[in-house]
Amino acid sequence: MLTHLPAFERHLRVLKALSEASVSAYSAKVREFAGWLAGNALPAEPGSVARQTVEKYFEWCFYRGNSSPTRLTKLIALQSFFRYLVYAGVIERDPTADIPRPRLTRKFVQKFTREDILSMFRQCDITCEKGLRDACILVMGAMMGFRASEISSLCLNDLVDDGKNLDVLITETKHHASRTVYLWKAPARLLRQYYLVRLGHGAKGSDPFLVSYNHSRPKGNRLTHAALDGLLKGLAKKAGLRKSTIKLHMLRATHASDLRHIRGYDTPAICERMGWSSLSSAEPYFPVRERVHKQYNSLHEYWIDFIKTWNKEAENNDDDGGGGDGQTV
Repeated sequence: MLTHLPAFERHLRVLKALSEASVSAYSAKVREFAGWLAGNALPAEPGSVARQTVEKYFEWCFYRGNSSPTRLTKLIALQSFFRYLVYAGVIERDPTADIPRPRLTRKFVQKFTREDILSMFRQCDITCEKGLRDACILVMGAMMGFRASEISSLCLNDLVDDGKNLDVLITETKHHASRTVYLWKAPARLLRQYYLVRLGHGAKGSDPFLVSYNHSRPKGNRLTHAALDGLLKGLAKKAGLRKSTIKLHMLRATHASDLRHIRGYDTPAICERMGWSSLSSAEPYFPVRERVHKQYNSLHEYWIDFIKTWNKEAENNDDDGGGGDGQTV
């Protein structure tokens, strides 16, 4: 069986265009199956492997303690391997074809409420650099839906400001296509202010937009995923939020869920703003039974209380004019 593995890996890499990580993962699962066959003195030639043999292997996986998602990934890898062997003319029939896939329980991504987000904003002292930076992180997570990796890799050149609306360019990565995310007036002010702070540090366009601090002094290093999670936990603790888990990804989940309340944002539009390549990516963020009881004309209207976070008087009459993303935002 293992003699066919190099050709299978080339098939995945070249014809199916899978990443090296995926190729390695598929290969490892085929190797485990081959090792199980050898350990049980069973024939390892692909043509000698029967459906019942594969089912016994998954029974062994079950009693070994493999979870349903783990068994599913192993089955997908073996199905890909045997389908390739059929395609290559090595065997005539795929022994895994009729094996049912384990049923998975849908798990929804945890999120914050709107008041949770506003409470964390109130913990940010935007009169100092570090507090302003923290507020920018909340904006990019909860109001723009950025991934932690996108926040960390953001450079000054990625902010495009026309003087009225602020756009942030998320460049193409290995797994995600590039996209431009628009931000309306009130939260955009925070990003503009911190942009000027970074220019005051002597930062250039290719330098990171958000940097680490040693107390109140900038160190200039990019923020890691762990640092972003730790920062959010600190703000949540100050705000008195009680959650079993606090992760930056919960801000992204909150934004995805919030977009359902904005007119003009159907699922395809939400996927475009979030950077999802397929509609199925949205499913874990939208509980099936959760109904949208009220809709808003724009994200500015949805987040109207944000403009009163630090100044409850001066900004009551501030008009952001809707939004600037072409989706009445």
